[in-house]
Amino acid sequence: MDIKELHPNLQAAFQLVDGLSQMLGCRYEVILHDLSHVESSIVAIKGNVTNRQIGGPVTNYLLQLLKTYGDDAPNSINYRSVLPDGRVLRSSTMFIRDENGHIIGSLCVNQDMTDFIVMSKLMREMVAFQPAAEKEEAPGELFARDINEVMESMVRSEVQMVNRPVAYMQKEDKLAIVENLEKKGIFDVKGSVEYVAEWLGVTNFTIYNYLKEIRCSRK
Repeated sequence: MDIKELHPNLQAAFQLVDGLSQMLGCRYEVILHDLSHVESSIVAIKGNVTNRQIGGPVTNYLLQLLKTYGDDAPNSINYRSVLPDGRVLRSSTMFIRDENGHIIGSLCVNQDMTDFIVMSKLMREMVAFQPAAEKEEAPGELFARDINEVMESMVRSEVQMVNRPVAYMQKEDKLAIVENLEKKGIFDVKGSVEYVAEWLGVTNFTIYNYLKEIRCSRK
């Protein structure tokens, strides 16, 4: 990655990634995203917590923050997320803005908390007098290495919630799926209309019509 191609504010953050990684240690991962291209936003990464690489995409959680709040998206600090292999992370997402306040990137830090949680659980069990509290729900963040993995996870989740095969879905079912996906920001990803259309067994034109109907209903 040629750092000169980045916005000056991202260039400044780029220079911090290596130093932060060295300071924090092996259980941490520091990632810089250039959000001008969410499909391949990772421009710098140090550490190997989520097994991602330069050129990887944004997560579904980051995409939803941007869709929900736009340039007003707040930093998300010390939230809990879980990897497919069961490891528990403490993650933070800090947005980087240009001189006009527009979000152009994010600096993300992931800490593998698994060993600490295991030790903490053992300590609690040793001194516990009451049943342990219910497990805190994770936000369901997917740390994918390809944008198609992110889209697949988002679409599959919505399709499964309908609880019937796509072939038996009515227009209302598919419209609800598209509306939920639109709220989560999937249609800000290049090629997403075609991807969702294929999943739902409709044409691209149908998806565009669904989106038009959804957006008109909000006015």
